[in-house]
Amino acid sequence: MSDNVSSSQEAAIAAARCFAIEGELIDTEALPRGHIHQTWISTWTAHAGGKQRFLHQRINESIFQQVGRLMSNIELVSRKLGQSCEAAGYEAMRLVPTNQGESWCRSAGAAWRTYEFIENTRAFDRCTGSEQAHATARIFGWFHASLAEMDASLFHETIPNFFSPGHRWLQFQTALSRGEALVGDESSVGRDFARRRALAKDAIAFAKDQHWLIELFDRHLSKGEIPSRIVHGDTKLNNVLFDAESGAARCVVDLDTCMPGFSLYDFGDMVRFTAATSEEDEPDTSLAGTSLEVYRALAAGYLECAQDSISPLERELLHLAGPLVSLLIGLRFLTDHLTGDTYFGASRENQNLDRARVQFAQVAHMEKMRDEMLGA
Repeated sequence: MSDNVSSSQEAAIAAARCFAIEGELIDTEALPRGHIHQTWISTWTAHAGGKQRFLHQRINESIFQQVGRLMSNIELVSRKLGQSCEAAGYEAMRLVPTNQGESWCRSAGAAWRTYEFIENTRAFDRCTGSEQAHATARIFGWFHASLAEMDASLFHETIPNFFSPGHRWLQFQTALSRGEALVGDESSVGRDFARRRALAKDAIAFAKDQHWLIELFDRHLSKGEIPSRIVHGDTKLNNVLFDAESGAARCVVDLDTCMPGFSLYDFGDMVRFTAATSEEDEPDTSLAGTSLEVYRALAAGYLECAQDSISPLERELLHLAGPLVSLLIGLRFLTDHLTGDTYFGASRENQNLDRARVQFAQVAHMEKMRDEMLGA
């Protein structure tokens, strides 16, 4: 074991002992899944002679700089979901308090939290079909319905402008204008931007052509016609745990971006990820698109649980939520490409541009299927 791994494990063990867990610690192991936080699983003896596992996360404070606010949101959401999950046949993430009764602790200068580990579950990065899509949308519909009456003023905006279509457009426009101002000075930065802009000419043109979609949602949001609701913020398929035996959806995980937003963003993000026909960074955009069959299953599953908790306008705009969020995520990838891959990073050249093109291909595909999606 390397020194870095060893020291990380020692830090995880020290942090685990800060939480009110009965029994004796048997083992800890790193869980490499996920890109934001460092995650570990610990195993403890249980009173009945068995074993129980817990999930410990070192919170990434470069992204979530106000840990207290983050954890306050998660406490509110997990408590509310816990009150309604049993009747719906689901489970809720269960925070383990610290020895002082708090939701998180600071150990060796780092912020940590602990959840009970949910056993016998699986997560998926690609949808297996319409049945799984329906189950995914249904549990997120239940999630929205369960939180529909919560007072949004009790929650903190942990990542400012996270759900703002106009903000994502402004970031893109700012990256373009700043880069173009450097092109004429023959600096290395200016030359790099000129090269990146030339490669992305098609994507830039597509984004500008689709600006109407951002304007449409911004207009409704600014007028208060789309209500502020407590949303998940990252409704990807892999943020649902499925029963390892039955395949049923059991639990919504990753509550980090639960905060005031609009429910159509959550539905749109679910569509853009779950109904995608290619990998997110597929270089061949002819493979990119959206499965109409999966979309119909998502819409049916979501409305099955959320129909009574959304407004007529939200129902009317449901078919445009997928194109909107795909466009916004594509804008973020395109902006990162133009600014040197500084946010998402890239493991190969032009990866973020490929990611943007995949999202835009999905938007274009959904535009062609608009009538069919509207009727779903």
